[in-house]
Amino acid sequence: MSAGIDWKLLVGVRERQKTVAMGVVARDRAAAEQSRAELQQAQAWQQQQVQGKAAHWQATAGALTDGQCSVAQLRHAGAWSAALDARIVEASRLAAQAGQAHALRESTLDASRRKLCAASAEVEKAQQMQQRSRGERQRLQEQRLDEAAEEATSQAWAARRSA
Repeated sequence: MSAGIDWKLLVGVRERQKTVAMGVVARDRAAAEQSRAELQQAQAWQQQQVQGKAAHWQATAGALTDGQCSVAQLRHAGAWSAALDARIVEASRLAAQAGQAHALRESTLDASRRKLCAASAEVEKAQQMQQRSRGERQRLQEQRLDEAAEEATSQAWAARRSA
């Protein structure tokens, strides 16, 4: 079979590769969790801005209904609404960026998980080949012992016959 391959060494190399891949998965998982937290924070801030604008207009509408809102106050409410719109736009932009960053982190994590699976498969394959090689060596040793025993028996028989 593959007599020139040091299977123990190959298994060791494959196991080290698997260990490295496990470290990469752990690092990528932590990064994905961090990016998920950042995304959730950005989405929460965006929602706060939207709710702030809604509360602002509810208060303004309440003041108008009660007749307690002057034209100047209405202009101020409109200007403040524009400022809130700018904050909503910024919050939406940040949430979109956080979403893209998180998607990239998840994609990276998926790729590192696939590499870990491949490394695990390579370890298993090398171990199986090591077992096959051991089995083949053992089978050849047994065959040689059987042949030597047969040869010794034949020689003993031949020696008795000629004696």
